Amino acid sequence: MSFEGAGGHGGPQIGFPPLTPGVRRLLIVMVAAYVLYLIATFAPVMREGIPTWLGLDANRWGSMAPFFPFWQLGTYMFLHSDMGLSHILFNMLGLYFFGTMLEGSIGARRLYTQFFLAGMIGALVHLFAIWVSSGSRPVVGASGAVLGLVVSCAVMHPKRMVLVLFIPVQLWVLAAIVISGDLLGVLVQLRDGGSDGVAHWVHLGGAAWGALAAWRGWLSFDPLNRLQARWAARKVEVHMVEEAELDRLLQKIQREGISSLSRSERSLLKRASARRKG
Repeated sequence: MSFEGAGGHGGPQIGFPPLTPGVRRLLIVMVAAYVLYLIATFAPVMREGIPTWLGLDANRWGSMAPFFPFWQLGTYMFLHSDMGLSHILFNMLGLYFFGTMLEGSIGARRLYTQFFLAGMIGALVHLFAIWVSSGSRPVVGASGAVLGLVVSCAVMHPKRMVLVLFIPVQLWVLAAIVISGDLLGVLVQLRDGGSDGVAHWVHLGGAAWGALAAWRGWLSFDPLNRLQARWAARKVEVHMVEEAELDRLLQKIQREGISSLSRSERSLLKRASARRKG
């Protein structure tokens, strides 16, 4: 899959987007987690235990209640099937193409936020669906998070052209095809009462968040930026209060002398003086 853009002579040009810092970090973590998992699976107990502890295991959520394994909402995204490379490669390709597109619009920190939110909401949707129906095998992989990025890009740039198996399609068409496949998979699972080995509910949950976040403008949500803004506002507020108190103390010194200050007032005066000198 590759993006298609305008060439230098007005025609289409196949190109690969530059790897952005946020996507690079996610890819590094994804590959490192996969390699460590493969190494660990040489021990049979680890091969069985890691997916049930770090994957998304609906059965464990039921058996451990009310002490739910909340860490699985994040860790399952960085585990992938050890039966071949196709699972992790498809997720890496999706993250590369659509993560870079999204990061170019919203930045690395917001990309992280949307990636994890899509994956976590997909996980919660899956857990609810399994709770309504029946238990399942542990789920691993970043497909729900990646699909959330794909759908966000499709909402933001619906008519942008991409190549799928060398066939040019608009981005909204690609997203519709992928979502339709997951909807069909859910219907087949409901009809047959089994599983085809694909976590369709995770995909649909991630896709739903991606669409909603792009449509409602939530892609700009940056929790760290908000915390920094609140902290800065709080510092300004504290500074203004201290300045007002300092003015009161200086007036008191002028009227009654410095010996009239209490211990707390002297401490405040000392802090204010040190801050001004600094």
